[in-house]
Amino acid sequence: MSKVTSFFKAIFEAIRQILKIKRNLKSVFKLIFSVFSFHLLLIVYIINEIVFASVLKMRILPRPISAAIMRLFSKVYDLTVRVLDKNDEGTISRVDLIQLAIKNMRAKMTRSIITVSGMAIGIGAIVFLVSLGYGIEKLVTSKVARLDEMSQADISPQTGGKVVINDDTISKFKDISHVKLSLPQIAIVGRVNYNNSVSDMAVYGVTSDYLKQSAIKPTKGVIFDNNEMSVKVSNNIQQEKVANLEHPAIGEKIAKVTFVIEGKDWKRVRKSAEADAAIIGYLKPNNDPLEGEEIWGDKYSATKPSQLSADTSLGKWITGPFTVWEKKKCVESDPLCSGGEYVRKLDPQIGYVSQINTLVSHQSDPSIASILSPNGSPEENDLQIIAQAQRQQSTVLGDQTATPSGGIAKVASDSADITLESIASASATAQKITKVDLPNSATRQAVVNAAMLRILGLTEADAIGKKFNASFIIVGSLLDKQDTQVESNPAEYSIIGVVPDDKTPYFYVPFADLRSLGITTFSQIKVVAESQSELGQIRKKIEGLGYSTHSVSDTVAQISSIFGTVRLLLALLGMVALSIASLGMFNTLTVSLLERTREVGLMKAMGMKSSEVRELFLTESMIMGIFGGLFGLLTGYLMGKGVGLILSIFSISKGAGFIDISYIPGFFITIIVVLSLVVGIVTGLYPARRATKISALNALRYE
Repeated sequence: MSKVTSFFKAIFEAIRQILKIKRNLKSVFKLIFSVFSFHLLLIVYIINEIVFASVLKMRILPRPISAAIMRLFSKVYDLTVRVLDKNDEGTISRVDLIQLAIKNMRAKMTRSIITVSGMAIGIGAIVFLVSLGYGIEKLVTSKVARLDEMSQADISPQTGGKVVINDDTISKFKDISHVKLSLPQIAIVGRVNYNNSVSDMAVYGVTSDYLKQSAIKPTKGVIFDNNEMSVKVSNNIQQEKVANLEHPAIGEKIAKVTFVIEGKDWKRVRKSAEADAAIIGYLKPNNDPLEGEEIWGDKYSATKPSQLSADTSLGKWITGPFTVWEKKKCVESDPLCSGGEYVRKLDPQIGYVSQINTLVSHQSDPSIASILSPNGSPEENDLQIIAQAQRQQSTVLGDQTATPSGGIAKVASDSADITLESIASASATAQKITKVDLPNSATRQAVVNAAMLRILGLTEADAIGKKFNASFIIVGSLLDKQDTQVESNPAEYSIIGVVPDDKTPYFYVPFADLRSLGITTFSQIKVVAESQSELGQIRKKIEGLGYSTHSVSDTVAQISSIFGTVRLLLALLGMVALSIASLGMFNTLTVSLLERTREVGLMKAMGMKSSEVRELFLTESMIMGIFGGLFGLLTGYLMGKGVGLILSIFSISKGAGFIDISYIPGFFITIIVVLSLVVGIVTGLYPARRATKISALNALRYE
């Protein structure tokens, strides 16, 4: 029985504690609402009695308009007072308390002005110092990055990693959620010849959208208008006719061709010209040139050089009787076995192969036929095959026009993967050098920087339209062949734009111009997220794939961290001034209480409650706090703008433009207002509490 009694007692005690906590919470919320509503009523009263009424009395507006505005505001004011001024019956209203407090402050006008001024100086010191911290941070951040760069990241392969950046990488990144754009860039070394003076400098292959999104605005001229990801080239008349067919049909014949399988992978031979058709065998890579007939078939990949049709629904295939190999285990000593995994079939098979990893020559073109002739070794002529085949076949990659972004400084010198030194050092390791020609259909336009003009001996005024010869050096890592190097024969480029960067010489050329030289691997990709908040998750996914990422947001975060510490130190210095002002305010209210002891006794004798006396003194302290906070905000703002104006006078004289080093965020204004109210309440608590303890009888006898 005792256990049951104890159990019910425990339950009863728990319920009592819950109800007690509930009552306490209710009291806390009631107090918070009371303080909030009182401050709001105080602000509305000040606006009505001091600001609004004073402005209307100045007769700035015609009398009818002033009267109409006054009536409208009076209705709003009366409604606000009815909602916020809910006092218990028999007690003084809050509006009367505010009026009485203001009357008392006016009676000691000089003392009130000095007290409010002290608060304004303390609050102004905090606002001024912290606004300098925010302003300088904003100024530095604006020099480091633009707003849209905060949602971008540069992607590059990790040092020593096995991943590369190619067409498949672009498509893979585009498929990541919340990725808006996936933007490739090619960085190589260019050899520039102008007036028989030769200089090596960095070259960046980009699209025109890249330059636009990078906010690259030429000081002279324009940027090139080329968003192609590859150059369309065709020297064969019959091939041009086929390319111009608007609606080719599956199975439609194009031309007789000779082709070589590129790379080390065995080539699938399918039963029909369809990407999912059955595999009937394999063709051996790096074998003698094969002959077949080029036809239109199923599209196999929009990210491979498949020479898609105009509507991108078809791709080019090759058909013919091929000697194929069957994939099965075998004995390497068997003459029909290759590598112990493939067995050669004796009878030729009619099959279809896609043009992925194949170098194709139309038999009417003797230049390619000579390269593909069996007299030469495919291994020895790999680089020539790549270059010449790129000149003969279109590498249209489907709808892959990209819109990149990023600043000049980063592209030119900040990115560790694309500096001239790193490109040059990589070039020095190449062993095979092959000369190739730039396709006739290349754009051959360049946007140069001021540093390059200085080397060429040109000025911005006369640079536009000038021509120079450029050859491009492409290392094996961009060709997937580490022991080779391609150098294009000199091609004439025309300067169409000049960008204002005089640090490292470089120039931009259309992405397709460099791509046409056989480049299959890119230097980096810039990923643009839909919003800045999504960039972090996107970077984590990309880093999980084995790539390294870098974003301007990392630099901005470091800057924000540094200036956060600086702002904290500045705020602490400002708090010293505010503490001194608070002591002055506390002293004023205490002295005021001593001077008004008889007045307090008289008010109590007339029926004013102790709680109402307390609220009267708190009202005076809060009014001083509010006015101190508002004037402090204005003082700190004007001081910050004044310093900025002084600095701007010197900077404008030096040609640097206007400098604004003061900035006050909206949330900081709210913090200052709340801080001033808190200071007003805290400094008024002691005098208010002391006033409630004054005896009415003793106060009347007080001298």
